[in-house]
Amino acid sequence: MVFFHPAVKHKFNSGFTLIELMITVVLMGIMVSMVTPLGLVAEGFKLDYLNQRIYSSAALARSEAIKRSENVSVCRSTAGTACDAGANWADGWVIFVNPNRNNVIDAGEEILRVYNQVSSPVNIGWNNGQLLTFIPRGSPVGQGTFTLCPVPARPLAQRQVNVSGSGLIRKQEGVNCP
Repeated sequence: MVFFHPAVKHKFNSGFTLIELMITVVLMGIMVSMVTPLGLVAEGFKLDYLNQRIYSSAALARSEAIKRSENVSVCRSTAGTACDAGANWADGWVIFVNPNRNNVIDAGEEILRVYNQVSSPVNIGWNNGQLLTFIPRGSPVGQGTFTLCPVPARPLAQRQVNVSGSGLIRKQEGVNCP
């Protein structure tokens, strides 16, 4: 039988023990170290999504040029009704039938699809002029590459859509964004 002496008072601490504190610090360190890589993974997924939209736009323009036996163009457009000059295609783009190949959306030329401004801060560039045009046999007027990078630049591989002279459209990753 155990008896407690009434003069001895037990003290109960409501704080952490040293071991509990060490485990908490280690877990917080692990969680903080995962935040940065997870952020880069999420940024990569955004770039992949936008890269797929660019790829789909080029593929649609090519297939419509073949189907319609007419020139079909893709150009940067902020309003979706006219081609705009500028370097960043993240402001939006439009796909349209361009039978006279004058690089302008004229009255009566059909707009096939409009892509609005991209919500993520990204730079989308096309390295061959202001638009991409496919002729009726499916090849482009000029080959080139769309390049996508986050803004501000992070250590992520560029996402690219290459359009070859024969009309082959392919996605790939490039060097790290500058």
